Amino acid sequence: MNEDIEFVEILQTTDPTEIEVIKSILKNADIKYYFKGQALGRIFPTMNKPVRLMVEKERFEETKELLEGHGAE
Repeated sequence: MNEDIEFVEILQTTDPTEIEVIKSILKNADIKYYFKGQALGRIFPTMNKPVRLMVEKERFEETKELLEGHGAE
């Protein structure tokens, strides 16, 4: 991950299917992102805490529009 990029939270989800769809959308748009807290869900599957989608700050609005078009908030 490039240390010069500033990331901001755009949404939270507990739905693993939604996470995979979002990953595909952002990868296709070449938007840098990561899910904060996703590793905990893999280690403790019964832990139903939301993961936070972090995206490039400068592409926040573009990301928001892409995700709104696919059912994500």
